[in-house]
Amino acid sequence: MIRVLIVDDDKLARKGLISIMPWSDHDMMVVGEAANGAKALEFMETHEVDLMFVDLSMPVMSGMELLQVTRQRFPDLRSVILSFHEEFENVQTAYRMGVLDYISKVRLESEDDEQILQRIRQQLIGERSEPPAKPPALSAPASSLGTNTCSQEDEEWSRLEQEWRSHYWLYNESVFQRLCKQTVEAKISFRRLEGLFMRVLSQMETVFDLDTEFRSDANDVRSAVEWLRDYRNRVYAQVAASTHFTNTTTSILKAVLFIREQASNTLHAENVADHVHMSRSYFCQCFKKLTGSTFNDYLKQERIRAAERLLCETNQSIAWVAHAVGYNDSKYFSQLFYEQTRLLPSEFRAQFHRGDD
Repeated sequence: MIRVLIVDDDKLARKGLISIMPWSDHDMMVVGEAANGAKALEFMETHEVDLMFVDLSMPVMSGMELLQVTRQRFPDLRSVILSFHEEFENVQTAYRMGVLDYISKVRLESEDDEQILQRIRQQLIGERSEPPAKPPALSAPASSLGTNTCSQEDEEWSRLEQEWRSHYWLYNESVFQRLCKQTVEAKISFRRLEGLFMRVLSQMETVFDLDTEFRSDANDVRSAVEWLRDYRNRVYAQVAASTHFTNTTTSILKAVLFIREQASNTLHAENVADHVHMSRSYFCQCFKKLTGSTFNDYLKQERIRAAERLLCETNQSIAWVAHAVGYNDSKYFSQLFYEQTRLLPSEFRAQFHRGDD
């Protein structure tokens, strides 16, 4: 049984959270409550606690101060933060400190209590919970179908979550566009996606020295994805304007921008490595690790993406398009294009124009 402590200066909020949540259904038990961080520390000195739900804004000792202390004194304790949306900057900081999740007080009444606790428990134990076993319902095959559908949706979400966490999308345009499309089409809740994006970007901002703002006004999955698209563009703009090569991740992002600018020219790994002040071997190693592609594969992808745009936006010949993206041999270009898209350039153009009809 997971032992839970509720820490919030609002007594009604504490009592409400304790009463409305189906704790026992998720192997959780509330063992105590506290009105501020100092009271919470006193309680934990004499009681075992596995999971703490903590409000960020409290008198005497705030939630942020409490998290800082518990990281040192109770390293095995895990935490979930309670916050209002205007505290997003503090939420971001809390994620950097290793909190499991956050619950928005603004949305708490409209949230699915089961999903909240299931999500938290899954993160706490490090594995995805399985639904309770049920006896087979011979007269209700639709029930089994619903279970399978739920399982498929969980698997799809798990795969998407892993890909967002990999950060390949930051460097690889093809990966990013595919992930955006699949995320909008997936049957996931906005709340779940919002929490994932906050964790992902908090991790990212620990390695990038960025002036980008974290605050988001998104209120559904589609607008959250569009906000992330804009956020990514702002990251690129800031890195492009910077003259510093402060760390490997920034250098590789600068390399990506350089490849985009020079993709139609003769370009080798050593050219890009020189541009970002790295040795060729170290550059190739870091590039593969961060983008998920080798330099040559990435350059090929960029050239094919540029060719797709030209095929859609111009009526120039295939040979002209091939030359414009860096290939003097149009037959070789057509072969590479087919390998990437499973369509010949002429077929791709025809398919695009059919979509305009």
